Amino acid sequence: MKKVLDELNAVAGVRGSMVITAEGQVAQSRLGDDLPDEAVAAISAHMIKTGRSSLEGLGFGPFQRLILACVHGRLVFVNMEIGYLVVIANQGIDLRQILIEIDSAARRLKSPRV
Repeated sequence: MKKVLDELNAVAGVRGSMVITAEGQVAQSRLGDDLPDEAVAAISAHMIKTGRSSLEGLGFGPFQRLILACVHGRLVFVNMEIGYLVVIANQGIDLRQILIEIDSAARRLKSPRV
């Protein structure tokens, strides 16, 4: 898991990544020193829970990917069914390219070999 997150963090524009459980517990974190694990996990769990319940309430079902754009960056949450991949990226990134890398990492993390 560490290797996949380290490789994802090497992508231009990615500041850090982590895997959390559905309950918001940190399974693995490769965030920078400026991003506290517990704070990122807490906001991630809240956004995931709110997004999931809101979308299901509208009849859309569980989300596959949720993107939160902020003034100073983006948070990308990917539902891996076994947990969630959380990626923190710079605001000015090419979202199309980085999503390819994020989806690839999520597929590898779901693989039983990782």
